[in-house]
Amino acid sequence: MPRYGKIVVIKRNGTDGIVFPLTSTSCLFGRKTECDIRMRLPWVSNEHCKIEINENKEAILTNLSTVNPTQLNGAFFEQPVPLKHGDVLTIIDRSFRFEYPLQSTPKKRRSRSPKDETLQQVAEVELLHKQTSGSKSLDAS
Repeated sequence: MPRYGKIVVIKRNGTDGIVFPLTSTSCLFGRKTECDIRMRLPWVSNEHCKIEINENKEAILTNLSTVNPTQLNGAFFEQPVPLKHGDVLTIIDRSFRFEYPLQSTPKKRRSRSPKDETLQQVAEVELLHKQTSGSKSLDAS
């Protein structure tokens, strides 16, 4: 199964929460039960925004709500916009960080040893396994 990236829930205290791997070319956010990332807040639209992966494997964010528009890095946008690694999208008062997948040939980093890098990758795989085996519903209450 391909991995196009991941969506990391940013908790209200600023720490990372649940991670949703992007294994499909589309990810829909909203209140409907059919949404990939479901938010149970009355101000969230049934279909609030979506991320689509194009033929170049770029993630494109589209706002679908006219009442409470999605924000990208704190700013509103009207047209679909390409996402960059680390971009933060906000729906009402909930924020999510988009991350592209780790490259197959990681960049050299002086701050970490190869052992630390391996431990991080193992932890991410275990976390992703836990997330994909559970529900994809986000309880925002």
